[in-house]
Amino acid sequence: MSYLDMLMLLITFFVLMLALYGGQLVDRNVDDTPAITALPLHIPAMAPPLRLPQATVGEFYRPPRQLSPAPLASDVGFYSPDSTPPPVEPFQSSPALAEVTTGAPMAFSVPLFDLPDAEPAPVLPQIDGVEVTAIPHGFNLRIQDHLLFDSSAVGLSDNGRQLVEKLIPMLEEFKGTISVEGHTDSVPISTSRFPSNWELSAARASAVVRVLRLAGIDGDRLRAIGYASTHPLADNHTPAGRASNRRVELVLQEPDSSAP
Repeated sequence: MSYLDMLMLLITFFVLMLALYGGQLVDRNVDDTPAITALPLHIPAMAPPLRLPQATVGEFYRPPRQLSPAPLASDVGFYSPDSTPPPVEPFQSSPALAEVTTGAPMAFSVPLFDLPDAEPAPVLPQIDGVEVTAIPHGFNLRIQDHLLFDSSAVGLSDNGRQLVEKLIPMLEEFKGTISVEGHTDSVPISTSRFPSNWELSAARASAVVRVLRLAGIDGDRLRAIGYASTHPLADNHTPAGRASNRRVELVLQEPDSSAP
């Protein structure tokens, strides 16, 4: 038996077996398959989509409110277009006004400030040889001794008396104290009348006070003070310095201040 014959025999055998048992195998496979019961699935129904109402531009935009214009002046009665302003008369320059504007500066006859208790300031003299300086609460009148006294003399010379008399009108107007101070240089002096510069400086100050007292100035306002060489203005080692230190000073203090 050849190989081909054996192959044909096997094929025939399988065909016969399939014909005999093929249907039973199919039924058995169907019966052996386990039955699976499908569980019911509860799927919630989907809600319908939310539909928003269609909005227009007009619902979100509000145009600005129309403001009424402010009333005009003519509407409220402040101005009437029919009224015409009165004519302006041209300026007429009078001769009196021209004289005032072109002449000297105008002086006020009424005081600008009402100061009934204010004392008028004294008119300071302009006298050759008298040096006037302002000090706290007053003035200082400085006179060199050669304008008042002769050399080594304590009495006023004729020129010195005339100079002091020129000061009297201003001193009478002044209401404060008047301190007459005598000053010398540092050169020592020793005489029977003036043992030192203290006596000399005090005597010269007293000589000026005497003239003022005779002129009618109240003695309660007068002071005579001798300082000798204790208040120098310049260096006493030079002739010019010593000449500057020999002097008489009138210190004018206002009534509300104390004299030194």
